[in-house]
Amino acid sequence: MTGPWHSANRDGWRLDAVSGSAVLVLLLASEVASLVAGAGKLYFASIVAAWVVLPAVVGPKNVLDAGCFSMLVSLGIVIVVDLAR
Repeated sequence: MTGPWHSANRDGWRLDAVSGSAVLVLLLASEVASLVAGAGKLYFASIVAAWVVLPAVVGPKNVLDAGCFSMLVSLGIVIVVDLAR
């Protein structure tokens, strides 16, 4: 595999699988906590932070796919928390 993204991956700016997953899990937990607490601004900030972190976690080629999946999970969180109230 050649190209600019492969060399960028070798240079170390992309997070490995464990730390990337941990960051995304923490962001999802902050989304749940902010919705339960009723803090809409914090919920929005955690979604923006997830979009900022996604290129480092999944790589620039897969950002849109991972972002769409992340938005579906965020929507599911909103629905579940709303139904639980």
